[in-house]
Amino acid sequence: MSLYEQNIRDFVGLYTDRSELFTPADLISITELKATFSEEDSVEKISDEIALWCEARPHIYNALLEIPVTDDIQRGPGGRPTPVTSKGVMSLLENIVRIEPSEEKDPKSNSEESNKDKDSKSSNQK
Repeated sequence: MSLYEQNIRDFVGLYTDRSELFTPADLISITELKATFSEEDSVEKISDEIALWCEARPHIYNALLEIPVTDDIQRGPGGRPTPVTSKGVMSLLENIVRIEPSEEKDPKSNSEESNKDKDSKSSNQK
């Protein structure tokens, strides 16, 4: 896997694992960044643009630097390496901007809070 591919996978993995780092403004900015890419762009160009975007956001850039370098290669059928393509990157970025990181974080805590509200309202009515 090239360093460019690893950069893209690390970026997407960071969002998947630590979405709380991405502010709503970051998500809007990712959408705007994605709009500048086309499927004809090279993976190298897209990776470089993502790296520049991250450098402008120290909270994300520093988290990326903390990810250990691995030789982990995504494998396809027959154990063949699965290369990252421009089209694949576009799909990955689309998935990021579709998911709201603050939603569904801990549905249990939302239901617990609503139960507490219900309990306090019912005890106030008695």
